[in-house]
Amino acid sequence: MLNEALEISLLVSIHAVKAVKEMKENGSNSMRTMGSLKLCRSLLNAGLVDRFRVAIFPVITGATGNNRIYDGYPDVALDLINSQTFDGRIQLLEYIPRILAGPPGAIGGAKSNASTN
Repeated sequence: MLNEALEISLLVSIHAVKAVKEMKENGSNSMRTMGSLKLCRSLLNAGLVDRFRVAIFPVITGATGNNRIYDGYPDVALDLINSQTFDGRIQLLEYIPRILAGPPGAIGGAKSNASTN
């Protein structure tokens, strides 16, 4: 499985936002990122995120959880386009993100993404 992932991976030497923008403009295949909060935040702020997937695991980590993963993100409205349930517990929700220009619910709060894919 690792070999398959490496075969479809692309190592870039320029800034990630610039590289993703160029790949999208050139009609590259679907791209995904998992686990890099800083990269995801940069791509979202640049308007390059077409889909935002959230997996919900039914666990509360009150005693051990300490990372607030969305600190530093802009305000984002999420429009649900797909959902799946795995094993009766885990939820995968897929959204189209819209970066908000102001507080959620404010008039004129949403600004469109730069990409339309």
